[in-house]
Amino acid sequence: MTDTVIIYTSFAGKTRRIAKYIAEKLDADIFDLKQQTNICLDSYSKVILGTGVHAGSPYGRLTKFIEANEDILLGKQVHLFISCIYSGEKGEKQTNGIANEYNIHNAVFFPGKGEKNEAGLNTDVDLFIERMRS
Repeated sequence: MTDTVIIYTSFAGKTRRIAKYIAEKLDADIFDLKQQTNICLDSYSKVILGTGVHAGSPYGRLTKFIEANEDILLGKQVHLFISCIYSGEKGEKQTNGIANEYNIHNAVFFPGKGEKNEAGLNTDVDLFIERMRS
């Protein structure tokens, strides 16, 4: 059994593609919050949350999940990835704001622009996966 779980919500599918790619590379369990919101986190030490952003905020399903599981998440290694249109300082500022709001210390964003990997995703996704392996 894996100790890593990916929990995400997606609007147009980009976050879903990223989450599935990460789950495959890390051999992690994966849950789509559109399909399941009652997820037992007991057996996981590492929780990777994924979302897109609308009007500067993460999608509502993720916000509700974090709020409902706040106490449980405190005892886990929690990481956040954001699929967004911004790059550079603007993307970093947005990501840091969301991470701080939800007390998540490990957050990254994947802009739509930039160099792509073999799966057509930003190469920063592969760098994130390598960090998750260590």
